[in-house]
Amino acid sequence: MDEDTFLKKVKELSKKEYIDYLKFKYDMNGTITENDRITTGDGKAHFYTWERIYHFSCGNCRNWWSYATTEDSYKWKSRKMSCPHCGQFSTIQPNPDMEIDNGTT
Repeated sequence: MDEDTFLKKVKELSKKEYIDYLKFKYDMNGTITENDRITTGDGKAHFYTWERIYHFSCGNCRNWWSYATTEDSYKWKSRKMSCPHCGQFSTIQPNPDMEIDNGTT
C-alpha cells in the first residue's frame, strides 16, 4: 500500500478506531496513560529519573541539536563534539549570551 492510500484510509477511521489502531501498532500495555512503563514502583512511592538537556549550535553551519545526559556538567569542560549536520569537530563551550538562573528566584 502506498503512502497516499494509507493516509486516506487513516483519515477515514473514527477517533476510537484510530486510538485502537495505535494501541495495536505500538502494543500499549493498558496503563492509565496508555504508555509503556519505563520502571515499576514499589506501590508506595513515585520513582523518577533525571537528565540534563544541552542544546548546541554549530559554529560552522549554524544548525542546532540537543543532547540529553545524566553526566555532571563539569565533565564537559574539555570535551569535543561533532556536528550531526555538517560533521565539524570542535570544542564545546557555554553560550556567552545565556542568562544563568542560580536558583535565586
